[in-house]
Amino acid sequence: MRTLLTIFFLTILLSFNSISQAEFAPKGSFKVEISLPNNATNTAFRDLMQGLVCVSPSYQHTLDNTLSFGFGLRYNYFDVNEFKNTVDLAGGMHTTGVFGKIGQEKFYGNFGVDYGVRVGYSFNFFATNKNEELLDGPYINDAGFVEPHLGLALTANENTSFRLALGYAFHAFEFRPNQVGLENFAGIGDDQLNSITTYFTIGFGYSYYFGQN
Repeated sequence: MRTLLTIFFLTILLSFNSISQAEFAPKGSFKVEISLPNNATNTAFRDLMQGLVCVSPSYQHTLDNTLSFGFGLRYNYFDVNEFKNTVDLAGGMHTTGVFGKIGQEKFYGNFGVDYGVRVGYSFNFFATNKNEELLDGPYINDAGFVEPHLGLALTANENTSFRLALGYAFHAFEFRPNQVGLENFAGIGDDQLNSITTYFTIGFGYSYYFGQN
């Protein structure tokens, strides 16, 4: 993964034409990020679920002082790792939500730094074969989330940029067996489940800018 990221950004850096070194100060921007979520805490969630995709489209407005405000949508999908369970569990967890963001966006020539905190609310749909048998559909719960976020961008022209996107999300729900249609997680005690679910994301993004400050 590190090698691919290095090649990606070297390719962008070498292939983009140089733009004016005058300070680039976009007023508004539409952003789309596609990332890979990697489970961090909660023993059962880390062992049983594997992140496949995180998609975050958003709009951001940046003030003259580089302070930025935004809002957007979030979709995650975590797949059940069928090789790490012995109960024939299959399916996954879909997460859909909305968020607001506050942060700072600043450009230095054609290189930009965009960092801040996203605060949102999401619904989790545990669509597993066990829930289909027990509930005739997915188990659903909801929770708030907080995500510190960092974007490192390279501009392609005065209207677009591509970025490396990094984040660490804290979701305020504890991963429990009943959510996926089980009575217990073999080999995992209750004391190992009493933690919120967190994951970090790494991926790429695209921004389209509107106007200048």
